[in-house]
Amino acid sequence: MARKSLPVTLVAVLLIGAIAAAQAHAPVVTMSVTLPDGRTQELTATESGLATLTLKDGTEYGFRPTIQDSSPWNRIVVTVFKSATTSSPTTVLGEIELRRGGPAMESKTNPPFKVSVPKVSAPTSQTESSPNAIGRPGGALANATESYR
Repeated sequence: MARKSLPVTLVAVLLIGAIAAAQAHAPVVTMSVTLPDGRTQELTATESGLATLTLKDGTEYGFRPTIQDSSPWNRIVVTVFKSATTSSPTTVLGEIELRRGGPAMESKTNPPFKVSVPKVSAPTSQTESSPNAIGRPGGALANATESYR
Protein backbone atom coordinates (compact mmCIF):
# COMPACT_ATOMS: atom_id res chain seq x y z
CA MET A 1 0.00 0.00 0.00
CA ALA A 2 2.79 2.42 0.91
CA ARG A 3 4.49 1.70 -2.39
CA LYS A 4 1.39 2.72 -4.37
CA SER A 5 1.02 6.04 -2.53
CA LEU A 6 4.67 7.03 -3.04
CA PRO A 7 4.23 8.24 -6.66
CA VAL A 8 1.13 10.26 -5.70
CA THR A 9 2.96 11.85 -2.78
CA LEU A 10 5.97 12.64 -4.97
CA VAL A 11 3.79 14.29 -7.62
CA ALA A 12 2.01 16.36 -4.94
CA VAL A 13 5.32 17.56 -3.47
CA LEU A 14 6.67 18.50 -6.91
CA LEU A 15 3.46 20.33 -7.81
CA ILE A 16 3.49 22.34 -4.58
CA GLY A 17 7.14 23.24 -5.16
CA ALA A 18 6.44 24.35 -8.73
CA ILE A 19 3.56 26.57 -7.61
CA ALA A 20 5.68 28.16 -4.89
CA ALA A 21 8.53 28.77 -7.34
CA ALA A 22 6.17 30.33 -9.89
CA GLN A 23 4.76 32.75 -7.31
CA ALA A 24 8.27 33.70 -6.19
CA HIS A 25 8.90 34.96 -9.73
CA ALA A 26 5.56 36.71 -10.22
CA PRO A 27 5.29 40.51 -10.48
CA VAL A 28 4.24 42.30 -7.30
CA VAL A 29 1.09 44.42 -7.57
CA THR A 30 0.56 47.37 -5.22
CA MET A 31 -3.11 48.22 -4.72
CA SER A 32 -4.58 51.26 -2.99
CA VAL A 33 -7.98 50.34 -1.52
CA THR A 34 -10.36 52.94 -0.08
CA LEU A 35 -12.70 51.32 2.41
CA PRO A 36 -16.41 52.17 2.77
CA ASP A 37 -15.57 54.33 5.84
CA GLY A 38 -13.13 56.46 3.80
CA ARG A 39 -9.89 55.01 5.16
CA THR A 40 -7.32 53.96 2.56
CA GLN A 41 -5.04 50.94 2.84
CA GLU A 42 -2.14 49.94 0.62
CA LEU A 43 -2.06 46.23 -0.16
CA THR A 44 0.55 44.23 -2.05
CA ALA A 45 0.20 40.80 -3.59
CA THR A 46 2.00 38.81 -6.22
CA GLU A 47 0.19 38.40 -9.53
CA SER A 48 -2.75 36.03 -8.88
CA GLY A 49 -1.90 36.10 -5.17
CA LEU A 50 -4.23 37.35 -2.45
CA ALA A 51 -4.06 40.37 -0.15
CA THR A 52 -6.59 40.74 2.65
CA LEU A 53 -7.95 43.47 4.86
CA THR A 54 -10.42 43.50 7.73
CA LEU A 55 -13.14 46.11 8.20
CA LYS A 56 -13.96 47.55 11.62
CA ASP A 57 -16.87 45.10 11.95
CA GLY A 58 -14.40 42.19 11.67
CA THR A 59 -15.37 41.13 8.14
CA GLU A 60 -12.37 40.06 6.06
CA TYR A 61 -12.12 40.82 2.33
CA GLY A 62 -9.58 39.56 -0.18
CA PHE A 63 -8.19 41.27 -3.28
CA ARG A 64 -6.55 39.17 -6.02
CA PRO A 65 -4.76 41.03 -8.84
CA THR A 66 -4.53 39.27 -12.20
CA ILE A 67 -2.31 40.89 -14.83
CA GLN A 68 -3.88 40.81 -18.31
CA ASP A 69 -0.88 41.82 -20.44
CA SER A 70 2.88 41.42 -20.65
CA SER A 71 5.46 43.79 -19.18
CA PRO A 72 5.07 46.67 -18.29
CA TRP A 73 1.84 45.18 -16.90
CA ASN A 74 -0.65 47.99 -17.54
CA ARG A 75 -3.95 46.04 -17.47
CA ILE A 76 -4.95 44.46 -14.17
CA VAL A 77 -8.20 42.84 -13.06
CA VAL A 78 -8.72 42.85 -9.29
CA THR A 79 -11.17 40.26 -7.98
CA VAL A 80 -12.83 41.12 -4.66
CA PHE A 81 -13.73 38.30 -2.25
CA LYS A 82 -15.59 38.13 1.03
CA SER A 83 -13.69 35.64 3.19
CA ALA A 84 -15.34 32.56 4.61
CA THR A 85 -17.02 32.59 7.99
CA THR A 86 -18.29 29.74 10.13
CA SER A 87 -21.67 30.05 8.40
CA SER A 88 -20.73 30.90 4.79
CA PRO A 89 -17.99 30.02 2.28
CA THR A 90 -15.64 32.47 0.58
CA THR A 91 -17.59 34.31 -2.11
CA VAL A 92 -16.54 36.35 -5.14
CA LEU A 93 -18.18 39.77 -4.90
CA GLY A 94 -16.97 41.18 -8.20
CA GLU A 95 -14.09 42.28 -10.41
CA ILE A 96 -12.64 45.66 -11.30
CA GLU A 97 -10.62 46.31 -14.48
CA LEU A 98 -7.84 48.80 -13.77
CA ARG A 99 -4.86 50.42 -15.45
CA ARG A 100 -1.53 50.70 -13.67
CA GLY A 101 -1.14 54.31 -12.54
CA GLY A 102 -4.76 55.07 -13.45
CA PRO A 103 -7.54 56.54 -11.31
CA ALA A 104 -9.28 54.61 -8.54
CA MET A 105 -12.40 52.80 -9.70
CA GLU A 106 -15.34 51.96 -7.47
CA SER A 107 -16.22 48.31 -7.25
CA LYS A 108 -19.77 47.24 -7.91
CA THR A 109 -19.74 45.22 -4.71
CA ASN A 110 -21.57 45.43 -1.43
CA PRO A 111 -19.86 47.10 0.36
CA PRO A 112 -18.18 49.19 -2.35
CA PHE A 113 -14.39 49.72 -2.42
CA LYS A 114 -12.39 52.20 -4.50
CA VAL A 115 -9.34 50.45 -5.90
CA SER A 116 -6.34 51.68 -7.88
CA VAL A 117 -3.03 50.09 -8.86
CA PRO A 118 -0.29 52.69 -8.44
CA LYS A 119 2.50 50.31 -9.43
CA VAL A 120 3.47 46.84 -10.52
CA SER A 121 7.02 45.80 -9.68
CA ALA A 122 9.18 43.22 -11.38
CA PRO A 123 9.67 40.07 -9.35
CA THR A 124 12.74 39.93 -7.17
CA SER A 125 14.86 36.82 -7.26
CA GLN A 126 15.76 35.03 -4.06
CA THR A 127 19.39 36.10 -4.54
CA GLU A 128 18.39 39.77 -4.55
CA SER A 129 16.18 39.48 -1.48
CA SER A 130 18.40 37.23 0.60
CA PRO A 131 20.49 39.06 3.22
CA ASN A 132 23.12 36.33 2.94
CA ALA A 133 23.61 36.96 -0.78
CA ILE A 134 25.23 40.38 -0.37
CA GLY A 135 28.82 40.28 -1.56
CA ARG A 136 28.68 36.57 -2.40
CA PRO A 137 29.76 35.61 -5.91
CA GLY A 138 27.03 33.92 -7.97
CA GLY A 139 28.28 30.34 -7.67
CA ALA A 140 29.95 30.49 -4.27
CA LEU A 141 27.41 28.29 -2.51
CA ALA A 142 27.37 25.69 -5.30
CA ASN A 143 31.17 25.63 -5.39
CA ALA A 144 31.39 25.21 -1.61
CA THR A 145 28.95 22.31 -1.75
CA GLU A 146 30.93 20.61 -4.51
CA SER A 147 34.19 20.88 -2.57
CA TYR A 148 32.78 18.70 0.24
CA ARG A 149 31.88 15.80 -2.11
